[in-house]
Amino acid sequence: MDWSKTKTIFIIVFSILNVFLYSVYINNYNEEQELEVLGESNIESDLKNANISVGNLPVSTEKVTYVSGRINTFDNFDFDQVTKNQIITVSDNMIIEGTMKKPEKLEALNEKTLTEFLKRTVFKGEEYRLWQINKSAREATFFQVMNDKTIFYNQSATIKVYWSEKEEITKYEQTMFGSLKAVGEKSMLIKPIQAIKTIFEKGYLKDHTTISFVNLGYSTLVPLTETQVLSPTWHIRAMVPDENGRKKQQDFFVNAVDNQILDIEKNIQFKNKAATDVEYKERVRSNVDAKQSELSK
Repeated sequence: MDWSKTKTIFIIVFSILNVFLYSVYINNYNEEQELEVLGESNIESDLKNANISVGNLPVSTEKVTYVSGRINTFDNFDFDQVTKNQIITVSDNMIIEGTMKKPEKLEALNEKTLTEFLKRTVFKGEEYRLWQINKSAREATFFQVMNDKTIFYNQSATIKVYWSEKEEITKYEQTMFGSLKAVGEKSMLIKPIQAIKTIFEKGYLKDHTTISFVNLGYSTLVPLTETQVLSPTWHIRAMVPDENGRKKQQDFFVNAVDNQILDIEKNIQFKNKAATDVEYKERVRSNVDAKQSELSK
């Protein structure tokens, strides 16, 4: 047997096989791309027929990992970092409560002034982003941010700021992840239009809905006691008409990896709710008396 010729034949055969397999891969990839484009075209047509308007969507070509977050404990917290004009207490080693010695009046209660208040008053306040201002409840909610991505509705990554009837800030409560790190392999994300398609096909988007924006953040996947796993999540904010035709804001969350609609608990409450003016004064007085008692010993 001429091994030289046999070797050459094997090389040629394997080369042909590689070319064939590569052509199959390319064909399958192109078919998937065509189906994806067709699917996007169909959903865009369906949305148009329902008079649902969608603005500019983010490009989702990036690959993102899941995130592991360890809940920060404040048992060894350095109170000197934030004690200016406030009395600090810690609940369950995980919740900082800052009560203002003198209520702080802001120029207005808006995103700019409240964000500035956090930056100058709260421990690592620059790591949080405003989510909601509820003037009837007299509270503002901030969520912690990682790599410019918001951690949605996590009890362990939130700040709530409270104010009195005079619109003077009286207190705040804070929880946070002490460390956030990527875990596992990077995953290719579904496109924002696919997330919109999912909530549309489930009947959440009525005719004449307006999609305000879509952005990428994180939501809780595995809620353990001290460490949690967070999943990449598309946040879709929409203005959905009610039965009277008035549009109301609704927020939807879709897992950006497996395209599942997430039923996120949206009622974050700490142990202590917003203090009334009387409760606030009593609290400040009792804290001051306690401090004076300690100093006199």
